[in-house]
Amino acid sequence: MENIATEYATWLQTFHWDYFFTVTFRSPRREPYYAMKGVWTELKKYNVGRAFLGVEPHRTGDLHIHGIMSGMPFPWKPEISLPWDIFDGLFHKFGRSKVEACNSNELVTNYCAKYILKEQSSVSDHYEIFGNTRAWLDKV
Repeated sequence: MENIATEYATWLQTFHWDYFFTVTFRSPRREPYYAMKGVWTELKKYNVGRAFLGVEPHRTGDLHIHGIMSGMPFPWKPEISLPWDIFDGLFHKFGRSKVEACNSNELVTNYCAKYILKEQSSVSDHYEIFGNTRAWLDKV
């Protein structure tokens, strides 16, 4: 399992990431696919070009999402929104959230990769990549 997480982290490190984020839903969510889809729909409002999301069960048994996101590659506009604007949208739509700048690509990709393999179960083995094809072609 550790090798798989390392491979995911290595692959994710080939991309530029702007922000790391988490979402803990105020209303219980039990279906990972729809939880991630809802978060992605909200992120697109803030010009997020690509995102990698991993789901884990929160200590309450509800879902909790960890993710990394970035805007579209240059010269595509508009640019990704500021972290506090994205936080505000996630908080109002879903509940407790955090959005932070990625100061280290290696740390955030290792962190997210850890969650796609943590406690493999029917809940926590869900992860997904989202975004425009052009956003995933950018390896800068």
